[in-house]
Amino acid sequence: MLDKKLIDFANHLADISEAIAVKYFRMANGEISKDDHSPVTKADQEIEKIIRDAIEKKFPKHGIIGEEYGDKNVDAEYVWILDPIDGTSSFIIGRPIFGTLISLTHKGKAILGIMNQPITKERWLGVAGLGSWFNGKEIKTRNCTEIADAVMCSSSSHYFQEKDVEVLKKITSLTKYQKLGGIIYGGDCYSYASLASGFVDIVIDPGLKVYDYAALVPIIEMAGGVVTDWKGNDLKLKSNVHLVACANQELHEKVLKILQK
Repeated sequence: MLDKKLIDFANHLADISEAIAVKYFRMANGEISKDDHSPVTKADQEIEKIIRDAIEKKFPKHGIIGEEYGDKNVDAEYVWILDPIDGTSSFIIGRPIFGTLISLTHKGKAILGIMNQPITKERWLGVAGLGSWFNGKEIKTRNCTEIADAVMCSSSSHYFQEKDVEVLKKITSLTKYQKLGGIIYGGDCYSYASLASGFVDIVIDPGLKVYDYAALVPIIEMAGGVVTDWKGNDLKLKSNVHLVACANQELHEKVLKILQK
């Protein structure tokens, strides 16, 4: 079982990052474009730096994987995985549908995850073997077992390329809101957190990096959900993953059948 001191420290990391996000939200944020043409702001950079500094001071032997400042000591027994602002585009346009993602892994497995929304003061925490909580209250996924009854989300249709587009169309046509489009776009990490809280049933995304999802895995799994790649395999903390998260095992198996056809 994870030491309470590590859980408290992870919450501390989320706490110290909040003021930075608030400072730049709906303000001049120094937006620039990275080499892959994705946006980054001063908030992304300053949040990751303050979290990394705190980890290096408290646990100098721990490794760190971060979106903005790269990897350090990744073969360590404990490795922190950081996405300072997941949903940077939402942050830039002043929409509070983003989050700071903080994960702690042990021997290559995510054992703790935090999704912190600093503007609305919402925090999801998942700890392997213990449970999943929203603002301190335990949460569970929804007991939806039919695709026709399922609410589905995805970060963006733009991420689906070539044959993946047909996969998206097929699953969308089967879900609850298919007559209205069938899918809710633009949530990034917020959609996965909403799944853990019982408001969303399926989230599907291609090409995710490890820092996009590592924190979300324990949050969802400890709430009763399932997270794998599109073939049903464990994610193994790799990047460029085609990811699907479902509210429960029965629904997940039905979605996988569609994905694998």
